[in-house]
Amino acid sequence: MTQEQDIASAIAFFQQSSDKAMLQEALRTLRPKAAAAVRRYQERGQQVPPPQELTPAPEPASKQEALRTLGKDLEFGQLQAITRSIGQRLESLMAAET
Repeated sequence: MTQEQDIASAIAFFQQSSDKAMLQEALRTLRPKAAAAVRRYQERGQQVPPPQELTPAPEPASKQEALRTLGKDLEFGQLQAITRSIGQRLESLMAAET
C-alpha cells in the first residue's frame, strides 16, 4: 500500500470510530508534528499549504494500522487531512451528545 492509501484507510477508520478518548489522544499525538511543520514554513517565509484532499478508503484500517499511520513521517497536507477528519468526527460525536 502507498502512504496515501494508508492515510485514506486510517481516515476511514477514524471517521467510523466512536471512541472519543482515542480520537482525542490521536489529535494530541499529531499536535506537536503539526506545530513543528507550521514553524518550519514560517521560518522559511513560506505560506502553509492547504490540507491534501484525500477520499476515505472503502475499507477502513484496523485500529492498530490507523494508529501506526499517525507515527509515520507525513507530508504537511497529509497531516492536515488526517487531523481534520479526526476533528470532524469528534465534533459530530460531541454534537450527538447534546
